Amino acid sequence: MANKGRSEPNLFGGYTHYDEKGNKIGTSEPNLFGGFTDYDAKGNKVGHSDPGLLGGYTHYDSHGSKTGRSDPTLLGGYTHYDKNGNRSGTSDPNLLGGYSHSDNEGCYIATCVYGSYDCPQVRTLRRFRDDTLKQSAAGRAFVRVYYALSPTLVRRFGHTKLFRRFWKGRLDRLVKRLNGRGAEDAQHKDFR
Repeated sequence: MANKGRSEPNLFGGYTHYDEKGNKIGTSEPNLFGGFTDYDAKGNKVGHSDPGLLGGYTHYDSHGSKTGRSDPTLLGGYTHYDKNGNRSGTSDPNLLGGYSHSDNEGCYIATCVYGSYDCPQVRTLRRFRDDTLKQSAAGRAFVRVYYALSPTLVRRFGHTKLFRRFWKGRLDRLVKRLNGRGAEDAQHKDFR
C-alpha cells in the first residue's frame, strides 16, 4: 500500500493538500493562466502547474524547471509522471470533490490483498477493469465508485488480517473465473 494523502477543494477554487496522516502539507491556488500556483504548508511558493495541450497539467518547481506532468484519466482523475516520463502515481476523485492520491503502487483493495500492483492476480484484475468494465457506462460508474471508496477502506482497514482475508477469497474466485474465460495475467499497461 502506498497512500500519499488527499486534496480537498478550498474556498478559493483551489485545493488544500494533506498527507496520509491528515496533516496539511500545502495548497494549490488557481492562477491567471488556467493552472495552479503551489504553496507549502507555511505559504511559501514552491512551484506551479500549467494546463497541458491535451488536458492535464505540466508541473514546474519554484525555479521554473519541469518536474513532471499529470494526464487526465477517463474517470476524472490523473495519472502522474516524473520529469523523465516514468509513472509516479495517481489521483482519483473522491466523494467530497477532491482527490485521493496514491504512489505508483496504488493503494487499492487488490493491491492491499496481494501485496503488489504488478503481481499476476492484480494484472488480471487491471485488464478486466480496462478491457471490460471501462467499456460500458455501468462499468465506468462502478470503477469511479471503487476509486472513490477503496483508498479510504484500505487506509482504515487494510492493515487488518480480517479485511485481507475477507477480500482475498472473493478476489481469488474472481481472478480464477476471469483466467478461465481467457483473461491474461501477463504484463499490462493501464488504459487511462
